[in-house]
Amino acid sequence: MIALFSSQVTQLKSFKIRQRQQIIAIAVSMLTPMQKISLRIIKLILLIPVFLSLAYIEGWLLLPVLLVAGLSYPLLTTPVEIQFSKHYLSKAIKQFEQGE
Repeated sequence: MIALFSSQVTQLKSFKIRQRQQIIAIAVSMLTPMQKISLRIIKLILLIPVFLSLAYIEGWLLLPVLLVAGLSYPLLTTPVEIQFSKHYLSKAIKQFEQGE
């Protein structure tokens, strides 16, 4: 099952939101170079249509659309990061707990 939010990952349920974000960041840093490249390409593929659509909006209408696009960035990219980092979550949790 694809987790849209970090709170939906069973291994991370006992942590606060900032801690979950740190653990996911640690897990993402553990990805192999090819996995990191794949993650960035997938994120780019998700974001290209959003930002291409901004090219057709003119004037003051662009401001609220930019705000919505900026707020939707984590909603589009976080599930992909979570999916890639699931394999390394147990190691990342151990590393996070050692760092505290």
